[in-house]
Amino acid sequence: MKDIKVEIINQLSDNYSYLIFNNSNSSSIIVDPAEDKKIIQVLKKNKLKLEYILITHHHHDHTSGVLGLLKEYPDANIYSPSELFSLTINKIADGYKIKTSLNEFQVFSTPGHTLDHVALCDTKNNLLFVGDVLFRLGCGRVFEGTIEQMHNSLNKILNLSDDMTVYCGHEYTLNNLKFLEHLFVQNDILANTKKQILRDLKLKNKSIPFILGDEKKSNPFLNPECEMASEFKKSNNYSNLEFFRYLREKKDNF
Repeated sequence: MKDIKVEIINQLSDNYSYLIFNNSNSSSIIVDPAEDKKIIQVLKKNKLKLEYILITHHHHDHTSGVLGLLKEYPDANIYSPSELFSLTINKIADGYKIKTSLNEFQVFSTPGHTLDHVALCDTKNNLLFVGDVLFRLGCGRVFEGTIEQMHNSLNKILNLSDDMTVYCGHEYTLNNLKFLEHLFVQNDILANTKKQILRDLKLKNKSIPFILGDEKKSNPFLNPECEMASEFKKSNNYSNLEFFRYLREKKDNF
């Protein structure tokens, strides 16, 4: 369990896949592969064997690298909440535990963006892979599910440990920041979050990963009781669900 590492691999125009490994053996895990060639390059560079492919939901920009990876690593075990390309998979659902040679993931059902969406949580290493449910300063669009389902899914994440390091599926942070600045009166928390985001982008060219405890303070989609959300809710007499619906509809048209 020690020295587990996560390497972020850029995919497509703004997607991320995640390679999980450590220095004690050659085993590795990939989460949401979109482009197999880039991933294979990283695996070979690090002399790693791909043993596990984990999928958060069925959208092609999270799964389109699977077949290419299997050509190179045919013994890899696939864990997915839904069928993929008529392959043999380990089907995962809420409460399922994925035990690998590196760690253990608890699976949370997080529908809304898609009906099959799951989040993958490693509590011992404080790693949380959220696919397209949660983004830094935002959340995913509601395509297949309902507003209520997405709201409930975010509540599940809200109740997890503040210490979780969060890895999401896309680099949408600057657009999410612009939306919050447009909608809410500028406050210190958002201003400080903006400074940290700009530092991250300058240093790493990425705003990912982020710490869940920080996100609870600055993301009104995730936490309707955060400072900017609480003030806005009170002035408009919104319930938490009504407030989330308002936010999501505004963001969809931003």
